[in-house]
Amino acid sequence: MGLFDMFSKAKGNSEEKAAELASKAPVGATGVELSSQFSCADVFSIEPKPLDVGIPRSKALKGRVVTLGRIKGGDFAKGDAVVIVKNGTVSAHTRLLDLIPYEDGLSFDTELNANIHKTKASFDTEAWLILDVTGGLDAGDIIGKI
Repeated sequence: MGLFDMFSKAKGNSEEKAAELASKAPVGATGVELSSQFSCADVFSIEPKPLDVGIPRSKALKGRVVTLGRIKGGDFAKGDAVVIVKNGTVSAHTRLLDLIPYEDGLSFDTELNANIHKTKASFDTEAWLILDVTGGLDAGDIIGKI
C-alpha cells in the first residue's frame, strides 16, 4: 500500500462518516429550510414490467430512482415537490412519483405490483420514495419537501 492509497482510503472513510452523521442529524441541521425531511438509506433504480404494473405505469416508472429510508420530520405524499440535498446543498429539484410505506416481510416489487398501498407517510415511518429522476441520488442524501 502506497502513501497515496492511504490518503484516498481516509478520504472515503470520512465521506462515509459524514453521510452517516447527516442522515442521523435532526431536521434543519443541513442548513437548508425544508418543511419535511427524509433520510436515504438505500438507493436503486427500477425497470417494472408492463405485465406486472400496466403499460402506462411501466413507462412512467422506467429507469426511475427509488430510495428506502425514514421520514425524520413532517410528512410526504405522492406528487409532492421535493429537493435532493447533498452535503448541505440542494443538488436537484424533482417530485415524488409514488410513495410506498415500508412493511417488514414485503419486498418493494410485491408492493409496487400490488398497487394497493397508502400514498402518504409521516414522521418516524419508513417508506420507499419513487423520484422523478434517473440518477444523482446516493445513500446518505436527504430528500426535503419544499
